[in-house]
Amino acid sequence: MKNIPKMFNPYFLIFLTLFLFVCLLVCFLLFLTASPFFLVHSIAIALGIHFIIMVMICGAIIIHSLFHQEAPLPLQESYCGPCPKNWICYRNTCYQFFNESKSWYQSQASCVSQNSSLLKIYSREHQDFLKLVKSYHWMGLIQTPPNGSWQWEDGSILLPDQLTMVDMQNGTCAVYGSNFKAYTENCLTPNTYICMQRIV
Repeated sequence: MKNIPKMFNPYFLIFLTLFLFVCLLVCFLLFLTASPFFLVHSIAIALGIHFIIMVMICGAIIIHSLFHQEAPLPLQESYCGPCPKNWICYRNTCYQFFNESKSWYQSQASCVSQNSSLLKIYSREHQDFLKLVKSYHWMGLIQTPPNGSWQWEDGSILLPDQLTMVDMQNGTCAVYGSNFKAYTENCLTPNTYICMQRIV
């Protein structure tokens, strides 16, 4: 971090403020004893000093903000991509929240057409922002065969540490709620959905 010029030290600004106060106090005392001409002259001097000090304080604030600007993160630390336009990039994965309501199969087809898949939870730790989701969205989880195990689109089995399943109604598909909870849902029920695309 760059050093701030000594004249803009906070203690110096306090000194200037006190000096201004003393000047105004002196002018007030002169007001009680001085002639009108001397009074006007003293007020003019005090206002001039006040203006100079205010300019110095404003300049100090501006310079202080310039010297305290944080350096941007290195490119390799701040870069996340490439993602499709308007998609959200988080920890090398692209996400898109679609507001139109579709069935699970239509949602899956929509994601596939955009070179992505329905949402899959790989790790609660690395996808922690998803706990903030408030509404329900289709995710890439389906029960195959019926009354069998829950599987992701890629054929992998749902693990207990990935999600908490909540049985809401007879259904072989699942919507993502919040706090890493999935709710069973009829696959034909229209819902919004989340597509994701992992960056290699």
